[in-house]
Parts: sequence; C-alpha cells; structure tokens
Amino acid sequence: MKITVIGANGNLGRRVTRQALDRGHQVVAVMRHGEAPDERAVVLKKSLFDMTRQDVEDSDVIISAFGSGFEVDPSVNLDAFRKYIELAYGSRKHLIAIGGAGSLFTDETHKAYEYEGKDYPGFLRGVSMNIKLGIDELSKTEKLNWTAVCPSRSFDPDGAFTGDYLIGTEGEVIYNEEGSSYVTYDDLAKAMLDIAEDNSYQRRKITVATRRGK
Repeated sequence: MKITVIGANGNLGRRVTRQALDRGHQVVAVMRHGEAPDERAVVLKKSLFDMTRQDVEDSDVIISAFGSGFEVDPSVNLDAFRKYIELAYGSRKHLIAIGGAGSLFTDETHKAYEYEGKDYPGFLRGVSMNIKLGIDELSKTEKLNWTAVCPSRSFDPDGAFTGDYLIGTEGEVIYNEEGSSYVTYDDLAKAMLDIAEDNSYQRRKITVATRRGK
C-alpha cells in the first residue's frame, strides 16, 4: 500500500512513517522543512497548503499528522481540514487525520465539548474549536472516505509503545483500564495504521486510549 504522511517529521508523523515502513508500505513523507524521518521514505518538501491532488494521486491512504502549533491563527486548523477535502474528494483514498481531545464531548451526555470547559487551557481553546469545525465539515462532505482520530486528554510523546489500545466511537472522552484518558504517540500511530490497513471506521470520528497507563 502507498501511504502519504503529512507532517512526517513531527512527533506523531515520525512514528507513523517508521511504523508504516516497518510494515512494508511505501511512504511519501511530506514535510515543509527538516530532515527525513526515515531514509526509506520518499520525501516531498511541501507545506500541506501547497499540496495538490497530483501529489497524492498514486496514494491509497493519506494520513495527516499536521499540527499548527500555538503561535499562529488557530483557524489554520480548520483550513487544514478544508485542504484534506480538496486533496481527497471524489477519490477512493482513505483520509485519516489527527484530531484533538478538545473536539470530543466531555462525557456520554454530549452536552459540552472538552474545549468549552472552564478549566480547558486558553491557548488550546481556539485550536480545538477549529479542529472540531473541521471534522464537522468532513462529516458533511459526501464522496469522501475519512476517519478523524482523536488522542486522549493526556497525549504522551515519551510513553512506551504497548501496541495495546482501546477505541471509542461515540465522540466522547474514553478512559482506559486504569481510569485514565491517556495514549502514547506510538500507540496512536499504530491505531492510525491499523485503520489504514483495515479501511475501517469510515466516515467516523474516533478516539484512542492506551489500554494501560497513567
């Protein structure tokens, strides 16, 4: 399978790229600058917003690990989802995009989103709201196979690769066997690739938690 990984040299993108290559997939690693995450990948030096449909025409799956950071207009996160639609609309490609815990409902009542909570970090609020709006646009777009994958509240770049995770499909925060909303970067990357290989969770927003951990 040929997979295009957007944001391939970021914290999550590096892990997705390496795990995909280890599984025997061909990978096009899209990055705006910096070094390739793995010498086995084909590198495309472009910003997400400079990409064209031609850049992904041979890909079976597009996995986006794009992150805007906190020093730009948070609306760029909504623009990112609009760009995904532009790249994949009307094709058979499976778009798998990283979401955010802030775009999940706080609980099973579905009365409030995480980003609306009074204790939610202010610097994340705009980012999370725009990710939520982007996922809303995905859900309204026909002729598009997509999955939005949201991490848990605690998203740990230093946590171990356990390969054992839970998936929530109801759009709300989930908790693992130790009562924590927690996922490691490596486990989330594995979940994204498992979804790519199975072509599962089509047109769904899901969330992932490492089965055991803090």
